[in-house]
Amino acid sequence: MKWNYAYIVFGLVAITANGGAVRAAEPGLDQLLDLNKIEPQGRYYDAVAPDTLDLADRAEDAINVLTRSVNPRKFYAVHGLAFGPKVEIQEDDNWDLPFKHARALPAMRAMCGSRRNLDIELDMMRTLMNQISEAGTIPYPADGFHHPRGNSLPWVDGLAVLAMLNWHERDRDPRWLDWIGLICKGLKDSVIEVEDRAFYPPESSLQPDGDWHWTLRGDPMYAYHPPDEPRFDQQGGEGSIKFEQAPSYRALAKYYELTGDERAMEVARKIGRFVLKPGMWEDTSEEGYPGHEHGMWAGHFHANVTNLHSLLDLAVADDNAWLKQFVREGYDHAIRNGVVRMGWFPMWTVPEKYKRGKDLHMETEGCGIADMVILAVKLTDAGLGDYWDDVDTMVRNRLAPSQFSDLDLMRRCSKEPKAEDEEILSRCVGGFSVSRAGYAHPSVWGCCTPNGCYALYYAWHGITRFDSGVAIVNLFLNRSSAWMDIDSYLPYEGKVVLHNKKAHSALARIPSWVAKSQVKCTVDGKEVTPAWTGRYLVLNELEEGAEIVLTFPLETRADEYFIHDKTYTVNFRGSTVIDISPAIATDDGREEWYYPLYHWDDAKDDFEAGKAPMKNVKRFAAARVIPLQ
Repeated sequence: MKWNYAYIVFGLVAITANGGAVRAAEPGLDQLLDLNKIEPQGRYYDAVAPDTLDLADRAEDAINVLTRSVNPRKFYAVHGLAFGPKVEIQEDDNWDLPFKHARALPAMRAMCGSRRNLDIELDMMRTLMNQISEAGTIPYPADGFHHPRGNSLPWVDGLAVLAMLNWHERDRDPRWLDWIGLICKGLKDSVIEVEDRAFYPPESSLQPDGDWHWTLRGDPMYAYHPPDEPRFDQQGGEGSIKFEQAPSYRALAKYYELTGDERAMEVARKIGRFVLKPGMWEDTSEEGYPGHEHGMWAGHFHANVTNLHSLLDLAVADDNAWLKQFVREGYDHAIRNGVVRMGWFPMWTVPEKYKRGKDLHMETEGCGIADMVILAVKLTDAGLGDYWDDVDTMVRNRLAPSQFSDLDLMRRCSKEPKAEDEEILSRCVGGFSVSRAGYAHPSVWGCCTPNGCYALYYAWHGITRFDSGVAIVNLFLNRSSAWMDIDSYLPYEGKVVLHNKKAHSALARIPSWVAKSQVKCTVDGKEVTPAWTGRYLVLNELEEGAEIVLTFPLETRADEYFIHDKTYTVNFRGSTVIDISPAIATDDGREEWYYPLYHWDDAKDDFEAGKAPMKNVKRFAAARVIPLQ
C-alpha cells in the first residue's frame, strides 16, 4: 500500500473515493474537536455598569448570526438573510465563506463567554475539516457553489489556516499545527512561480488533474484566462487580483513564524513581489511619484485593504521596514477616500474608471470598515503610529451601528412581519451589511458578517492589554478583563472608571479631542496628578481593588461632510455621532424600509442631564485572550 502524507502525519484518517477528502476515524479528529475543549474558560460575575457601548454584548449577537446563517445540509455553506420589505433566507449558499465563521467564533466567545450553539460551531468545523484532501487542498464538497465539486480554491485554503490558528490558540493542542502544515503544503505545491514572483490564478479553482478552472460566477469584467499571470489589479470579475492572493500568503507567513518553514516564507515573499508589481497599483507618474512605491491603489476598497493586512503580516514576519512603511501609506490613502471620524469609506474608489456603477462609491461595505479597524490596530501594534483615535471613531460610528442589534427596530423596518418571519428576523441579529451615510440596507451579507465580527474582536482586544503587572488602556470603551475592568460613561458623560484587579501600574490613553489640561484624576476618591507620556496618563503604585476615575468636559458640536453627492451635518458628542442630517436619504424614497444607524432619540434627556443610564450586567473575564492574527 502507498502511504500518503495524511497517513504519515496523523495515522488517524482514511481517504475516501469522493474527491480524495480526508475523513476522520476514531479517535483522531474527534479528540481534537471536543466540546469540552471549546467551552469558554474564565470567570463570570455580576456588576452594575453604564448602559453604553459594550463590544462583549455585540459578540453575543455575533455568535447568534455566525451559527445561524450557515446551512448544515450543504456542508455549512453560508447564506444571506434579508428583512425589510421582504423577510427571507437568500438561498445562494456560499462555500467560500464558512471558514471565516469558524475563525471568528473562538474570538467572540473569548469576548463574552457565551456557550450558545457550541454544538453547531463544533459540527461546522468537523464538517469543514472532513473535506481536507491528502494533498492539503480543500475540494468543494458538492455542486451548486461558485466552483465545481472536487475543485479547490487557494483563497479558501488560506482562510482555513487562519481559522485553525484561532482554534489552536484557544486550546493550545499541538495537533492543530499538523493540520495547518498539511494545508500550507498544498498552498506551496499549487502556487504558480514566474521568475522571482508567484501567484494563484484569481477566482479560479484547482482541478484534480492540476488544471485551473475559471469561476462559475460568470464572465469577467476584464478578460482573464487561467493560469495566465494577471496584468493589472482590476482584471477578472471581482476586480481585485491582490485580494485573491491575500489569505494564502498571509497563512504561509504565519506558518513560517510558528515553525520556521523556509519554503513557506519563500513562497510568501514571491507572492508579495507579485502583488507589489507596478500593474497592481495606480500609476501616479503624472503627479511626480510612483504609486507602486507608496501604496496608491484604486478599485474595490475591501479587497485592497485586506491585502494590506497580508502585506503587513509579511513585513512583520520578514522584518521588512520598507514594506511596513508601504502599508502605512496604503492606510493613509484609504483615509483620504473616506471620513474616518464617521467611519465612512466607499465600497469602490473611482468605480466608473473600471466599468463599475457609480453607486459603488455611495455605499460603505461592512467588510471595508471592518478591514480599516483591523488595519489601524495592526499598524499601531507594529509600531507604525498611534491610530487608537481612528479605531475609536470607526467602531463607535460605523462598525457597531452597522451591526443589526435592535430586533424591535428590525421589525419596524419589516413593516409588521408575519409570525413565520420571526425566526428569520432573529437569525439576522448580529449580522452586518452595506450602508450609506445614515442607514444600513436591511440584509445580512455572508462576507460582511464574519469580517465585521472579527473587527469587533480587534477593537475589544485593543481596549486594554496587560503585561508584567502593567495595564494599558487604549480605548474608552467598556471591557471586563482578569486585570482591570473599564466602565465608560461616554457619550453621556465625560467620565471613565477603571476598576483595578492585578495591575501595579496603569497607562490610560486620553483621546485627542480632550485637552490634557482638562483631565482630572482620582484614585480611591483622592485627587492625584499623574505624569504624562504622549497621550497616556501614567499611574503607579496601584493597589488591587483601586478605583481610578477620569473626568473631562464633554461637548456636542456640529460639523459638515460631503459624502456621495450630498452634504451632511453631523453632530458629535465627544467622538460619537449622535445625529446626522439628512438621516436617511434614499433613491426610492422608502425610508421606513431602512435601518437607521444613529437612533439616539431616547437619549436626549440623558445628554442634557449629563447622566449615563446604568444597568445590571453579567460580565465575563476570559482566562485566555486569543492573540490577534
